[in-house]
Amino acid sequence: MFKQFLDKVDGSQIYLISSLGIFLVFFILVGVMLFLMKKEYIDHMSGLPLNNDKN
Repeated sequence: MFKQFLDKVDGSQIYLISSLGIFLVFFILVGVMLFLMKKEYIDHMSGLPLNNDKN
């Protein structure tokens, strides 16, 4: 499927495909990072705006 799609790509459309690929790689990396994040770190970061302590 991708081979047929890439055969029909003109020179100007390569930018569209590369930007889509960059977006997908970034989105997948952010998703993996979120799943691997520790719950304690997420709780700590979510509570930071509400803390009035100057620690």
